[in-house]
Amino acid sequence: MADVSFEKTGNVTGLITLKVTKDELNQQITDELKKQRKKVSMKGFRKGKTPLSTLRKMMGNQILGEVLDKTIREGLFGYIEDNDIKIIFSPQPVDEENTPTITATSLQDVDFKYELALEPEFEIKMPDEAIDLYVLDVTDTFLDEQIERMLKGAGTTDAVEDGEVEDNDVLDVTFTEAGPVEDKITNSTKLYVDALSDEGKQLFLGKKVGDVVTVTDLKSLEKESTDTYVAKYFLGLEDGDTDLEGKSFEVTVDGISRLTPGEMDEAFFAEFDPSGEVTDEAALRAKITADNKEGFARQGEGMANFAIQKALVEGTEIELPTAFMERINEDEDAQPMDEFERAVKWMLIRNKVADDADIKIEYEDIKAEATESLIGMLGGQRPDFLTDEFIDNYVQRMLSDDEQRQQLTGNAIQKKIMNHLRGTVTLVEKPVDADEFNQVIQDFNAANTPAPAPAVAEEE
Repeated sequence: MADVSFEKTGNVTGLITLKVTKDELNQQITDELKKQRKKVSMKGFRKGKTPLSTLRKMMGNQILGEVLDKTIREGLFGYIEDNDIKIIFSPQPVDEENTPTITATSLQDVDFKYELALEPEFEIKMPDEAIDLYVLDVTDTFLDEQIERMLKGAGTTDAVEDGEVEDNDVLDVTFTEAGPVEDKITNSTKLYVDALSDEGKQLFLGKKVGDVVTVTDLKSLEKESTDTYVAKYFLGLEDGDTDLEGKSFEVTVDGISRLTPGEMDEAFFAEFDPSGEVTDEAALRAKITADNKEGFARQGEGMANFAIQKALVEGTEIELPTAFMERINEDEDAQPMDEFERAVKWMLIRNKVADDADIKIEYEDIKAEATESLIGMLGGQRPDFLTDEFIDNYVQRMLSDDEQRQQLTGNAIQKKIMNHLRGTVTLVEKPVDADEFNQVIQDFNAANTPAPAPAVAEEE
C-alpha cells in the first residue's frame, strides 16, 4: 500500500502525495509473477517451473503497470473517500521533471502527486428582486381565431370560375417581371388573401380569373414581408438573389379557390377529441384554453428558470480553483472560461440547494421524465399502447444504458431543484396574450443566444 498524505495548497486547492517504495513494488510484482508462473508453459522448462527472473523480463513491465495503476487508484480515491474530501473535478497528476523512470528490473522509490480542486464553502444569495413569470392570457379573440382556423381546416375548397376575389380566398397567380427586360423573372405560386396587407388586399379584392395587377414593391403585398421571402416564395429564386430594387411585376390571377369552413357538429368534435370528452363549443373552448396554457406555461417556466439561475450565479460569491480549471480547459474544443466558470458555479449552487432541501430522486421521478420524453417523441399525445407496464419496461431499458441513465436522472433532479427554487423566490405573474407571449419568447431567445464567433482571416 502507498503512503498517502494530503495538504491544502489554497482555499479551494489541495495536493495528495502517494509514496510507493521499491520494496513494496517488488513484493507485489513477485507475488503476481508467482501466480502467473503456475499457468506458464515455456520451452526448456516444465510447466510452473519457469524462473521468476525470466518471467520478470518477459512480463514484468506489464505487471508493474497494473500494480501501479491499482496502487494509485486505491490509494488516491481510497484516501479521498475515507477522509471525506469533497472535490469538484477529477484529480490531476502533477508532472515533475525529477520523477524517476522505473521498470520491473530497475525499481526505485517513487512519489506520485495529484492536484485537487476542492469544493468551496459558500452561502447562496437568493435574488432580492422578483422574477417575472409569463402566463398566457387566453382571450375570447384568441379562442375565436383558433376555432376559426380549425373550422377552416375541416372545410372544403372549391374553384371559383366567374366570381370575384373575396377575403380568405386562395389565389393561383403568376409573377412576371414587367417592362422590356431580357430573361424576365417569372414564377407561379399561391397567394392567401387573409395573409395580404391592406395594400395587397386592395389590389386583389374584386378581381376575377385572368385579371392582371401591377406591383412595384413586392414586399408590400404581405404583412411583415422581407426581400428574402419575396425572392424565394414569390419569385422562386433559390440562389438567394434579392436585388429587386427598381423592378416591378405583373401578377396574373390564374385561379381562385374558395374555402367553405366546416360545421361545428358531432363529426368535428370527434375529429378534434377522439376520447369523446369534447361534445360542445364550451368544452372545446375549455380544452383549447387548457392545451395552450400548458404549452405556454412550459415556455414561461423555462424563462423564469433561466432568470433564477442567472440571478443566483451572478449574486452568489463562490471562490473557484481558476488556475486548475484553466489547465483542464486548454484543449481546442474548450469552452470560453467565463461560460465554464458560470457552469461550475451553477453546478455548485444546484448541488447545495439539493443538499439543503434534501431533494432526492425516486424511481417515479425518473419514470415521469421518461414518460414525458417518450410522449414528446410521439407528437405530444399518449397512445393507448403506452401503458404503465410498457413505460416501466422502457425505463428499465433506458436505465441500463449509462448515458441515457445520466441524462434521465440529470433532467429529473434539475426539474425538482427548479420547482423548489420557484417556490422559494418571489415570482410575479405577467399575463400576456399569445402574440405578446411569442414576442417575449423571441426577444428572450435573441437576448440569450450567443453571438457567432468572428471569422478569422486565413494567412495567404
